Amino acid sequence: MWYIGWMEYNIATTGLMIGLVFAGFAGGAAGDLVTFENTNPSFDRLEYFQIGEGISVMGQSLNVTRGAFDQPEIGDLPGGSVLISWFQGFDEVDGDWIFMGPGFNSHIARADELVDVIDPYTNHPVGFIAPADFDDGQTIGGDTNWADAWVAMHTSVSTAPSKGIHFTDESFTIGIQFLLNDGLHYGFAEMTRTAFVDGDPLSIGYRPVRWGYETTAGVAVPGAGTALVLGFGLGGMLRRRR
Repeated sequence: MWYIGWMEYNIATTGLMIGLVFAGFAGGAAGDLVTFENTNPSFDRLEYFQIGEGISVMGQSLNVTRGAFDQPEIGDLPGGSVLISWFQGFDEVDGDWIFMGPGFNSHIARADELVDVIDPYTNHPVGFIAPADFDDGQTIGGDTNWADAWVAMHTSVSTAPSKGIHFTDESFTIGIQFLLNDGLHYGFAEMTRTAFVDGDPLSIGYRPVRWGYETTAGVAVPGAGTALVLGFGLGGMLRRRR
């Protein structure tokens, strides 16, 4: 299918896929969870930007190890980052698509079940990988189901309803694993999305609300439902020793 080929091309040309999922790290050890609140008024959404000639539009990235005023430059995708990408189909039947991808040596947690989208050419369902939502307080760690590719966020193919198909709730929490010099780390990002305005697929915005990571390699982090907020530090940073 054309969209599968597009995804493989994006992964190959941007170097975002590392091919192997690291496992075997224990999640029960003591660690140091660092979280950040979005205190930057200008960081109200992950902005889209054109990367060159073509139909795809990449998005600004969020790094879960940095504060709201210290995010990566456009096009910079270090470990611990996620970004969004929008592209328009080759014709009106294909519609518009938004995907979320990981930074260097990173993976995004995926939902256990695929989400079916009716293929407009064959009229048969095709399963797409959606991001896992950790709003219920599940932990993010070695036992999490990690995707080895990008995850789907929204589509407006001709077989979808007028507002398209969202692969997340309006408020959701994603999980991310990434490799640093001392080993594999886990992080999270709470986000909210705006509604899809008919005729303007880029109206869908994803706003980072709160994010963070475990500074100790191999230690799991709690999802949004169990993460504890103690108070603000410099630049909106919160720190909790566990």
